[in-house]
Amino acid sequence: MKKIFPILLLIIVVCIVSYNSLFTVKQGTNVIITQWGRPIKTIEEAGLYTKMPWQKINTFDSKINCYEAQTLQLLLKDKNPVIVTCYIAWKLDNSELFFQSLNNVENAKLKLGDMVNSQLGIIVSDYEIDKIINTVPENVKLTEIYERLKNEANTRTMSKYGIEIVQVGLKRIIYPSVVSNAVYQRMKAERTKEAVKYTAEGEEEATKIRATTDREVKELLAKAYKESEEIKGEGDKEALRIYAEAYSEDPEFFKFVKSLQVYSQIMDKNTTLVLSTDSELFEYLNSKELTGGKK
Repeated sequence: MKKIFPILLLIIVVCIVSYNSLFTVKQGTNVIITQWGRPIKTIEEAGLYTKMPWQKINTFDSKINCYEAQTLQLLLKDKNPVIVTCYIAWKLDNSELFFQSLNNVENAKLKLGDMVNSQLGIIVSDYEIDKIINTVPENVKLTEIYERLKNEANTRTMSKYGIEIVQVGLKRIIYPSVVSNAVYQRMKAERTKEAVKYTAEGEEEATKIRATTDREVKELLAKAYKESEEIKGEGDKEALRIYAEAYSEDPEFFKFVKSLQVYSQIMDKNTTLVLSTDSELFEYLNSKELTGGKK
């Protein structure tokens, strides 16, 4: 037992030392090893590592963190107030600088919130209400505001705190009643203006369509009339040709038929004519062949 006891004691001591000396770094985390409060080593790769038993491990999340800043009221360029809540997506850029300046995540959130809100108040004071909310998407400048805010904040957070701001934006925008009414009236006026514009464009297009249709109708009627006159002319031409052939075959018969046509056109059962017997109209009615040789 006297020989076994020292061995067991040694094993226990080794286990305790090993327990306090071995540690793992998980994926997505950074570790800073401190000795007596001073950082001596930064580990960013996942794996198994060793340290001295008296040294301390400080673990930080290296993934993107999202934080919602405190809600505050801001004044726009046109003196309209808005109540906004800003969100901040951030991650560690320099773990050692972050540890030395802020020490922990809670302090980082407070610093980020104050800094971004302060900078946001300065930036939005350059914009009027119609650049924040507008029915015309290209007039809204929120993306421009977010980009300016991120760039301005990053110039301070990266060099001072070792933090990179990945994205910032407005999670919530609330307008006081006086602003809401003004926004509503402006939106109503813009929609009315758009409606008048579209109505005018529609009427203009309708007028063009009617004019085009009327022109096409006139062109079709003119073309049809022209074709009908051409057909009529061809018919008259053919009739004249037939008449000419008939006349050349028997001029006397042709003259007789034409006279009968004239009789049928000028006389009916109610017609009374008083004409001389020498009239050409009675040439065939007064003919010996028709009267049996009597005049």
